[in-house]
Amino acid sequence: MKSSERILKAALELAGHQAYDKITFADVAKEAGVHWTTVQRYFGCKEDMRKILLERQTQNNHQSLSDTRTKILDAANRVFAKYGYESATLDQVASDAGMTKGAVYWHFSSKSDLFLAICDRSLRQLTGGLAKQCHDVFTSPDPMEAIRILLESELGTCEEGAGEKPTLFFEFISGIREPAVRKKLCESFSNLFNETTDIFKAIQSKDLVTSRVDPHSLSVALHALVNGIVLMWLIAPEQVSFKSISAEVSKILWNGLQPNKL
Repeated sequence: MKSSERILKAALELAGHQAYDKITFADVAKEAGVHWTTVQRYFGCKEDMRKILLERQTQNNHQSLSDTRTKILDAANRVFAKYGYESATLDQVASDAGMTKGAVYWHFSSKSDLFLAICDRSLRQLTGGLAKQCHDVFTSPDPMEAIRILLESELGTCEEGAGEKPTLFFEFISGIREPAVRKKLCESFSNLFNETTDIFKAIQSKDLVTSRVDPHSLSVALHALVNGIVLMWLIAPEQVSFKSISAEVSKILWNGLQPNKL
C-alpha cells in the first residue's frame, strides 16, 4: 500500500473514534507508520485534512451534512430526555441515530457541544415565530387577553414529558464550568435577546406599545420572567399554576406596556 493510501486510511480510522478537531498530523503519522511531515505534505494543512475527511464521510453515508446533523440532534434530544445530561453518552446518541460515534464527532466535539447545539436550535426556533406572535398580540382587539393566551401556551409546553426539557436545561447550566461552553451559551442567549429587542423596537415604532420602556431591558426581563416561572414550577409544581400566573402577569405586563397616553 502506498504511503498516501496508508495516510488516508489511518485518518479515516482515527476519525471513527476520535473528535475530528482533535486529530493531529502526529496522530495520523503514528497510525500510518510515516513521519508527520509526510502527512502534512499529503493534506497541506489540518483544516484541509478535516475538510477532505468530512467530504469522504459524507459520501460514504450518502447523506447531506444538514440531514446528518439534524438526525444527531433529534437522537440527542431523545437520549438526554431518557438518561439526563450527566448520564447520557455520545455512544448512546450514536446508537439512537444509527451511526458510529465517529460520525457524531464529525459534527460535535463533545457532549456539552452537542447539548449547546440543541439549546441553540431551540432558541432559534423560538425567535423564528416570535415576531409574528408579538405583532398578532399587540394588534389584537384585546392585547391583555392575547398576552395571557400566549403566556399560558408557552408555559404549558414545559409540562410536556413531565418537564424533562427545562429540567435538562437547568441541569446543564448549573454544572457549566468550562469557559468555552459558557461563552457559546452566552452567544446563543445574546442572539435571543438582540432579536427580541429588534422585535420590540419595531412594535414601538408602530406605537403598539409604550416608548417609555427600553426595548433591550424589556427583552431580557420577559425572558427572565418566563424562565423564572418555569424554574419555580420545577421546584414546587403544586404551588405554581401556569393558568393563574398567566392571567395575573398579563395584567401587569399590559398595564406597563400599553401605548403612550396623550
